[in-house]
Amino acid sequence: MFFLHNTHSTHRKMRNKALSKLVIAVIIAVIIVAGVSMYLLLGNQNNSPSSVKIDVSKISASLVLGGSTFINPQMQAWIQQFSSIYPNIAVTYQSVGSGAGVNNFIKGTYDIGATDVPMPTDLWRYATTVKGSVITIPDIVGGVAIIFNLPNFNSSKNGNLNLTADVLAGIYSGEIIYWDDSLIQSINPGFHFPHEKIVAVHRSDGSGTTFVFTLWLFKSSDIWVNSNIGYGYTVNWPVDKLGGLAGEGNGGVTAYVKQTSFSIGYVEVQYSIANNLQTAAIKNPAGNYVLPTPQSVSLSLQSIDISKFPNATQDWSNITALLLNSPNPSSYPIVTFSYLVVQKNFNDQIKAIAIYVFLEFIFTTGQKQQNIINGYLPLPGNVQSFVLNELKLISFNNQQIYQLL
Repeated sequence: MFFLHNTHSTHRKMRNKALSKLVIAVIIAVIIVAGVSMYLLLGNQNNSPSSVKIDVSKISASLVLGGSTFINPQMQAWIQQFSSIYPNIAVTYQSVGSGAGVNNFIKGTYDIGATDVPMPTDLWRYATTVKGSVITIPDIVGGVAIIFNLPNFNSSKNGNLNLTADVLAGIYSGEIIYWDDSLIQSINPGFHFPHEKIVAVHRSDGSGTTFVFTLWLFKSSDIWVNSNIGYGYTVNWPVDKLGGLAGEGNGGVTAYVKQTSFSIGYVEVQYSIANNLQTAAIKNPAGNYVLPTPQSVSLSLQSIDISKFPNATQDWSNITALLLNSPNPSSYPIVTFSYLVVQKNFNDQIKAIAIYVFLEFIFTTGQKQQNIINGYLPLPGNVQSFVLNELKLISFNNQQIYQLL
């Protein structure tokens, strides 16, 4: 009996040892599988959390951007280029106007808002109470072109259509009603204008392009100042009582001008190029009439002093006029940055990484001339460097994202 009992005991111990080895093997296998899975996401690491490196190609995310119609053609090109490099990060852009872009960003509908002007001070303060710190950064340079549909006028035959801030202020305030007005005729002596009503087209939505255009008028024309129309995303247009038209987005204004004889409107330069519309030569502070060309727009950038830029998390509202009315005698006077607004600190690490990677792409690869479509200009090098440095502020639970990549 003792022998049998001892044998059973020995067998039991052997089984227990075998079971223990099996359990250990399973645990090791689980650890190995988990380790492989983590390796797919994380690169080399040591004991310091700040040295963990994320393999961006292994993450999946979806970003929704929206706002400015001014930037829309360029943004769609950037998204297409970005998607070919990072197919697991889906980016969509909704072209709804700068005002809606900022408001939807504050509400959380958009991960990034796009606007042709920085948020006004009061709106910026509200955004910071809702989102915490907000980063504002310029992303592209463009000009506001004055497009027109004037039958029988051909610039190759008649020369450029010359316009001034006072003339445009008179048209949009309702004081200049007909194309053959003496002010228009006096600065275009080579063309006999018809006695036809000017159909002034403006934006129907909250628009950064409207903000830039009306701010330029406010800074350039006493007629506009005295009209008390002011400037902003939206204004009250006296010209509507005379048959003015309101189009949604830059595309809506373009469409109205294209299909309406004797009309005039204001749009981002790219829309005039894409739709083969004539643009007016605008009088600059030096007294020269200048078309919105890449050369004339770029001349407005030469005097940029980035020391005047606020930090990205500060109020940028005073920067809007920075590129307007450059003193260069050959520069186009209605030039602006377009801007992006983004939350600084996130509690979703994957979202923060995706946003940082997309923005870094825009401000590196996206700024190369071959990736800029006709009608825009890349940021000057000093501005590009400024923005790339400010992007480092984007964080997850206050840990800067760039340190993880």
